[in-house]
Amino acid sequence: MAGKKLQDGETKNQLLLCAKEEFMQKGFMKASLRNICKQAGVTTGALYFFFKDKDDLFCNVVGNMLKRLEVVLKEHLSFEAEEMNTGKATEHDEGSDFESAVSIVHELYQYRDEVLLILTKSQGSSMESIPDQFVDLMDAHNVFACEAMCKAYGVPMVDRKVVHWMSHSQIDMFIFMVTHIDNEEEALAFADKAMKYLVAGWYGLVKPWNHL
Repeated sequence: MAGKKLQDGETKNQLLLCAKEEFMQKGFMKASLRNICKQAGVTTGALYFFFKDKDDLFCNVVGNMLKRLEVVLKEHLSFEAEEMNTGKATEHDEGSDFESAVSIVHELYQYRDEVLLILTKSQGSSMESIPDQFVDLMDAHNVFACEAMCKAYGVPMVDRKVVHWMSHSQIDMFIFMVTHIDNEEEALAFADKAMKYLVAGWYGLVKPWNHL
């Protein structure tokens, strides 16, 4: 039984490796399950033993990366939410923003192939809306944080459309970085400058000018 499980695990991993290569070369829509099975040295029946369909296979290829990235992001958002909930809206630890950016960059480059699959090869799959889902996650948090900070500084709430644009900007910064910069070291240097720009813009919106 243990040998069978080991063999099953090896077969699944081989399918995932071959699927990743096929998706990267052809994209989700043009990728061939038959070719993936051929490269993995298994039958299509073996593939359907592990995965429901091509979409499920694609989701499994990129799934681990998404889980890790979501954990890092939600940890940072929880930290910020705790600041707001405990009345520390005007005492935000800006260093945490940069620490979180470093962690996100590391995850993005550790799994860059999978990230690029979602950003450039996922059309037609259930994963093509993932960037928008991350924007929505950021937007819900940013509205909450912006309301708390504007109230703490005694200024009117920022227009929701502007907050939504800022949420897009935050996610777009990482998308631009991972699609245009090939190595983590250069990406970290870029992220440091981009984060300074984004943080300054955020405080330009929520702080009274005499507090800048």
